[in-house]
Amino acid sequence: MPIFRLEGDDISNAELVIAQETNLELESHLEDWLENSPLALIQGEPILWIGRQTSASVEESTIFPDLLGLDTEGNLVIVELKRDEAPREVVAQLLEYAAWANELSEQQIQVIAEDYFENGEEFKGKHFQDVFQDVFDIPDTDEVPPLNRNLRLYIVASDIPTRVARVCRFLRTSQGMDINCINVSTFQTEESEEIIVSIEKKVGDEDVVTSKTHKQRSSQTSQWSGDKGRRDIVRDAVGTVTQDKTDVEFAIREIATVIHKTDPSFPKGTVSGQITANCVNHPSRRHHPSAKHDYYWRVTQGKYRLYDPEKDKIDNNGETN
Repeated sequence: MPIFRLEGDDISNAELVIAQETNLELESHLEDWLENSPLALIQGEPILWIGRQTSASVEESTIFPDLLGLDTEGNLVIVELKRDEAPREVVAQLLEYAAWANELSEQQIQVIAEDYFENGEEFKGKHFQDVFQDVFDIPDTDEVPPLNRNLRLYIVASDIPTRVARVCRFLRTSQGMDINCINVSTFQTEESEEIIVSIEKKVGDEDVVTSKTHKQRSSQTSQWSGDKGRRDIVRDAVGTVTQDKTDVEFAIREIATVIHKTDPSFPKGTVSGQITANCVNHPSRRHHPSAKHDYYWRVTQGKYRLYDPEKDKIDNNGETN
């Protein structure tokens, strides 16, 4: 899929100029990019990374999952990256990681996470529960959800061949595995040498089912695929709870409850992701300013209200005034 840039001083008379695809050392760079941008992999949904190239002994060999993370529901996220075309063997490699991760206890996951935190700056010296509550904006009074109830598997490469996509789609739609394939392409503009990254999901929008019999009960098992945008669904639910008043506070859990009363299949993690991504003063917005829609204001950890542009101000450093 070609990527274009606009060229010209007047946007109404600008021309579309194709950006040239570039051959960066994608695998090493991409690992850094995804680690630094946890909203990019599952767009609009935050991830807490807890491991990078985590070494694990499996029988007589050692495996190294590229990235290991948790979503807001405590599910493990496993990412395998490939610089070029994803080989057929990548599926077996990812399944080996999944078999290892599936047996991890909550305590083991917390140890992995805290070891990873010690190698960074942001969460160095912090306990797992405090970091989890902070990243996913869970109030101190709420418990961290049970860990590792489900696995979310990702193959990320510059090219996902048809044979790999077909196997992953089979595992997803017939065997109930939440496995996803993502194509990543890099482009560079000639004059400014700006790097543009295109992320395209090849497998992952299909329903995840637990059996062929379950698959036939489409009215009961299909994941959310409504016509209305997810952002709008969350915004409407917030409006229902607050009656569109900017002085009424709400928690993410309240909004999720409202949505799931009418649509139980709506992804829970998306509620958290949409609110934090569209929150004017949420800490994550400092790193992802392009993802913003000015809908919400963070009152305190786990508590929000509707954004009031007349009284809610942020300085140039992203601090609340």
